[in-house]
Amino acid sequence: MKKFIKNDCLFLLIFFFLFLLFRYNLLFKKCVIEGCSLFLNQVFPFLFPMFLISDFLIYSPFDIFIEKTFHKIFKPLFGFSKITSSAFALSLISGTPTNAYHIANLVHKKTISPKEASIMLSYSCFLNPLFLYTVLTSIFHNPHIVYKLLFIEYFINFLIAFFYRKFPYQEQKQYEQTKLPFSTILSNSLKKSMNTLLMILGTILFYLLLCESMGILFKNPILNCFLNGFLETTGGLTKLIPLQISFSLKEVLAALFISFMGLSIHTQIKTIIEEEHISFKPFLKARILHMLLSTSICIILP
Repeated sequence: MKKFIKNDCLFLLIFFFLFLLFRYNLLFKKCVIEGCSLFLNQVFPFLFPMFLISDFLIYSPFDIFIEKTFHKIFKPLFGFSKITSSAFALSLISGTPTNAYHIANLVHKKTISPKEASIMLSYSCFLNPLFLYTVLTSIFHNPHIVYKLLFIEYFINFLIAFFYRKFPYQEQKQYEQTKLPFSTILSNSLKKSMNTLLMILGTILFYLLLCESMGILFKNPILNCFLNGFLETTGGLTKLIPLQISFSLKEVLAALFISFMGLSIHTQIKTIIEEEHISFKPFLKARILHMLLSTSICIILP
């Protein structure tokens, strides 16, 4: 009985979405075009190079240098292994979902276990710092607020990593360096990167269309902004710009959207890691904890 009710509800939702699609076809067409523009101008330029770099590092001795350098810092603080230190250092620079791509690669190469990967995902998810700085600057036009939100984003991830400092990382596991021709590495990396990027584009467009549907159904600008941020972080942050509310409330909402990361990024990460059987639950729990802590700190800090 429950299955039939679930199927009926799903059918009604699909039918209703199709009705909106035909009724507001020009609006949805504009949404798709803007989504593709967002992807090409603000997502693809950041992610594509980092995907290539991530693959090259796996087959490069330079990754050993990163391990040794950052391990000296992260081992006393977080109890990281050398490989975990390297992956965490890359995630600080590259952001999400590049970190999930890199961690899934490590599991695929049997360098780390799926259990280690699921724990690493919980504290290594950062929105691309350059992208985040650009968006926040356009909202607040105040360097103090921008740096405050950036600080909160990084500090809480460090805090979650500290919570896991007793986790038994497998120090004895090392990279299995496979000598492949440069052309083979490049070809494999391009294929995998483009497939992942197309998946990310499709996910972004799907959630942007949902956001557009929410905008049609819910006219209240604050509720609309909140739903957009829950579904897609960039859409929620963009909706904050014209919102007629106090800057303090805008700060809290921005911290909320950034820490939760939106269902769009959740879907991207789950799709990237599921092939390697990496558990998604620690990531989800960490995002909820991150959301609660970030909003609290945002309210407390001046």
